[in-house]
Amino acid sequence: MEAMSGLGILLGFILLMIGAWKKINLLVVTLVASAVIAVMSGLNIAETWTGPYMDGFKSFAGGYLLLFCFGALFGKIIEDSGAGWRLAKTIANKAGDKWALAAFTLVTLVLLYGGVSIFVIIFFILPIAKNLFKRLRIPWYLFPGIAMIGTIPPVGMLPGTLQILNIIPTNYFGTTLTAGAGVGIFATVVYIAMAVAYTKWILKRSKDKFDESEFNFSQAGEIDEAAMDIKAPNAILSIIPIATALILINVLKLNIIYGLLVASIVGLVLFKSSLGDLWSTINTGITNGILPVIYVSVVVGVARTVSNVPFFEIMKNALLNLQIHGLLKVVATTSAVSAMTGSSSGSMTMILDLFSADFLSWGYNAGLLHRLISVASLGFDSLPWNSVVVVFFTLSGVSYAKGYKHVFATTVIMPILCALAIIIASPLFY
Repeated sequence: MEAMSGLGILLGFILLMIGAWKKINLLVVTLVASAVIAVMSGLNIAETWTGPYMDGFKSFAGGYLLLFCFGALFGKIIEDSGAGWRLAKTIANKAGDKWALAAFTLVTLVLLYGGVSIFVIIFFILPIAKNLFKRLRIPWYLFPGIAMIGTIPPVGMLPGTLQILNIIPTNYFGTTLTAGAGVGIFATVVYIAMAVAYTKWILKRSKDKFDESEFNFSQAGEIDEAAMDIKAPNAILSIIPIATALILINVLKLNIIYGLLVASIVGLVLFKSSLGDLWSTINTGITNGILPVIYVSVVVGVARTVSNVPFFEIMKNALLNLQIHGLLKVVATTSAVSAMTGSSSGSMTMILDLFSADFLSWGYNAGLLHRLISVASLGFDSLPWNSVVVVFFTLSGVSYAKGYKHVFATTVIMPILCALAIIIASPLFY
């Protein structure tokens, strides 16, 4: 039975990977995966769904529903008011051609660090990028790889960020959003150095490959710049809600949910004239937070199912007893699950749900583990079926054949190298 249980777990994860690749509804995929695991482990499907699967779902959804909803509301306020557009435009306009790409990356980094969703930000940066890449004669197929450079440090590397990858570990390790600050900043420096070197290299190699017709394939609608300029608040007002959230949560140590709620209220008050239909923004923002928390929760349901089958203890002991450095085990397990789920938040939650207590029992600093797992989860989640990758390619109109290798370099290889760099440098910080 233990061998069959192990095969069931393997098949369950394969189904997760195929489902992510084929864009099948994640609830359906996880129910099927958990059913396969249950059957091959001699368990009743109905009891598995209503037992461990639902226990895992409820544990995550119950702990994170308000956080996801208030975070989505905050992002929607920044989007609908034009504050995000204003910040992006201001930073881009202040930079000359020499620093234009750096400023473009900084736009994404600042907005993400402040908690705005990447699915919101892309609509601000896409029209700016089209004008910028045309002016600098940069081939459009390089857009996804270059644009996503700004998404990596603020999502999981930089301490204090309001992104979910920096929030989830706090509930497992008892850490704060600034945990692992030293290694996080170190990883960011390493990442930026690699990204700058890589960008210079690909720009040099592609300087004779500029084709203006490539810009016509973009599927994103153009922003009405004139109308937005009239509607959007000025740059100083635009940054206030983001700064409010960061100060309340990271400096004054206010609960994350309260910090986001207060920052959202500040945004609603400051941007009242820019928002128009206030209740439409509130309703849509809250609604936008519900589906993501469900998708992560169902992945946790699979993790909880796995933890209840006969083979789990054998698999767990084999993994934890691998004759490699303990922190390498952390990176390897996180990377493997990231590749299978195509989700950094889903893989991180699954790993922490199954192994966080064991990782802590090895004696490593909780802040180090917090930051290492946040960085490691950013690597192999960015395979072609990752939702962010799909959105970037779909909206930009860039083909995977021409652009994905650069995305693979900046969002898969470099984050994994940064995770390894954290391991090497950790004795200097802990």
